[in-house]
Amino acid sequence: MPSRKLRRKKGIVGIESAIVMIAFVIVAAALAFVVLNMGFFTTQQSRAAIQRGLGEASSALELDGTVVAHVDTNNQNIDYWFATLKLSSGQHQVDLTPVKAVLSYWSPQKGVAIANTYLIAVTTPIYDPEILVNITEELLTNTTITIDGEKGDVVTLYLNYSSTDGVENIAESATSYDYVVKIGLPDDVDNMNLKNFFGNFSGGVVSAVAWITKTNEDTVLDPGEKVMLLVYYKASSYKPTSYDIIKAEFKVPIGAPLTIERTVPPSLTQEIVDLG
Repeated sequence: MPSRKLRRKKGIVGIESAIVMIAFVIVAAALAFVVLNMGFFTTQQSRAAIQRGLGEASSALELDGTVVAHVDTNNQNIDYWFATLKLSSGQHQVDLTPVKAVLSYWSPQKGVAIANTYLIAVTTPIYDPEILVNITEELLTNTTITIDGEKGDVVTLYLNYSSTDGVENIAESATSYDYVVKIGLPDDVDNMNLKNFFGNFSGGVVSAVAWITKTNEDTVLDPGEKVMLLVYYKASSYKPTSYDIIKAEFKVPIGAPLTIERTVPPSLTQEIVDLG
């Protein structure tokens, strides 16, 4: 029988195998770490996108109570109405600066549709709606104070007020004052008195916001703060009467608009009416 030739083959000893296996494990672990990190990052980004979407879809503001109207019983129509607003649950801050926030108003029975009626913000706390009404009326009729600025500017005015005489003085600067008022400019204004300004930019309806509770001096609604929204009718032809539908849509920079829609009750014989 022919003899077989023995061939020598070199094998890998145990420690070399262990080193190779450890290298494979380290590489696999690194790849797994990268993949997991990418997964976590994608999940976080998706969650943030969903939260942003929910924030945009939900209203940043909500009613705190009912809508109350003041009635001219002689003419059987509504002079103005007001409501208290607060932040919706989960919201942090909402900018209510005039021109950044917008309040649109409709009344189909009166044939009224105004893109923006919100021009006035009172940053000093007001607890009585009558005070806000008096301030608004004074601003709408004042011919001595002139304002100017570019579109998007906010003009600051200072008011002195007494319970007996109402608004006593309006100034562009003051060291002593009772109320601070911010007026937003929806367009360029060149030395225009207040009466003409509101006549040009507000139409027959003007809305104003005043803080009821406040933690600072800005025009941002913070958690724990509440504001009073006033919708005031300048012209008699705009004033709602029985069965009229009134609708206001408060649009803020972040979040869906807050819509307030009410139907005027058939009886307007009482000075104060709860619109619900």
